[in-house]
Amino acid sequence: MELIIKSEFHGLIPPISQEEYGLLEESLLQEGCREAIVTWDGCILDGHNRYEICQKHDIRFKIIEKSFENEDEAKIWIIHNQLARRNLPSHERVRLVLALKPLIMKKAKEKQSEAGQLRQKSAQAPVKTREELANLAGVSHDTIHKVEIIEKEASPEIKEALRKGKMSVNRAYKSLRAEKSSSPQKGKSKEPKALFQLKKWWLVTSRGIQKRFLVWIRERSEL
Repeated sequence: MELIIKSEFHGLIPPISQEEYGLLEESLLQEGCREAIVTWDGCILDGHNRYEICQKHDIRFKIIEKSFENEDEAKIWIIHNQLARRNLPSHERVRLVLALKPLIMKKAKEKQSEAGQLRQKSAQAPVKTREELANLAGVSHDTIHKVEIIEKEASPEIKEALRKGKMSVNRAYKSLRAEKSSSPQKGKSKEPKALFQLKKWWLVTSRGIQKRFLVWIRERSEL
């Protein structure tokens, strides 16, 4: 059975690791596909990896068809489903709920417009939206703000470390702020490139590697 993989839906779901994919494939080959693939209007909402593996090995699967009025409702279901089912790092939880931000703001404006309160309450909308997103992700309002900055400014390496849970949101945010403060400003002398790169490496590397590096420096200085 051919199902539709819609990029707008698939892109909302945090990818699993190669190891997790291998374990899933092994489970499906041994036990079959016990969990149904969830769809809406023929498009997959949950079960993209299961579907891919089942198609590859000709494994039979069941389908649960959901009913929604529009794509926005389907996206909201996908995100709530991912938050409920997976043990995700805080960065990934926030990244998920940030996809809901335009939908939440759109609904809020529609409600305010219907009540004739758009002008009076428009200034409060960003605050209330951030509160709602924070509650959904189970984090603070401050964390929501930090992840928004990280998503806009962070390097692919920092985002990958966050996705794998190897770096905290606070540490990534501090790294970005440090990079900005270290960047040459007009009228100020430029910091040596090697020193700038060392500072950047120090902020993103693990504490274990930092300790080994310090030991190595001390050993070299004693020679």
